[in-house]
Amino acid sequence: MLIGANGIGKTTLLKMIAGIEKTSGGDILFDGVQMTMKQRQKSMSYVPQEIALWEHLTLEENIQFFLGLIDTPISKERIDAYIHAFQLDNMMRMKVKKLSGGTQRKGNLLIGLLSDPNILLLDEPTVGIDLASRINIQQMLEQLQQTCTIVMTTHLMDEIDRFDQQLVVIGKEPFYENLLLEKGKSFVQWQ
Repeated sequence: MLIGANGIGKTTLLKMIAGIEKTSGGDILFDGVQMTMKQRQKSMSYVPQEIALWEHLTLEENIQFFLGLIDTPISKERIDAYIHAFQLDNMMRMKVKKLSGGTQRKGNLLIGLLSDPNILLLDEPTVGIDLASRINIQQMLEQLQQTCTIVMTTHLMDEIDRFDQQLVVIGKEPFYENLLLEKGKSFVQWQ
């Protein structure tokens, strides 16, 4: 879990890990090994904070579009299971622009799961949505943690409490360090 002030570089770091942005120096290692771009694309998925769905298409059409971009996508059965788990069953034929923010976020995350990533990079996956959608996404993330590594950014304390296995504070802002120390959380400071 990456936390820190707005503008400190959390999104940029996720994009560098995903290979979307170039690093200005240094290396990004996975279990001590530097991965090629092709290896990154096969093993990880980046879900941006912005909704990355085609708003003029339905959720179903978006899934079909993104499936066409993936070499080895998950099975239809797993897609159906995710649709059900995200409570999207009745939303599949609706245009994205007509969906609530929470439903769009669930669709956004579903697209990120189509490639069965080993590493899931999530940039504030529950920002600005209703409580029911947020809890639904958090429950799914808890299940996904069993099968993949999740690197996520957030500003929400309940998410920090829920996903506090490895907290990384980015930047020198003492607020986050003090808050985590006050709550008895262990973390790594990264500057």
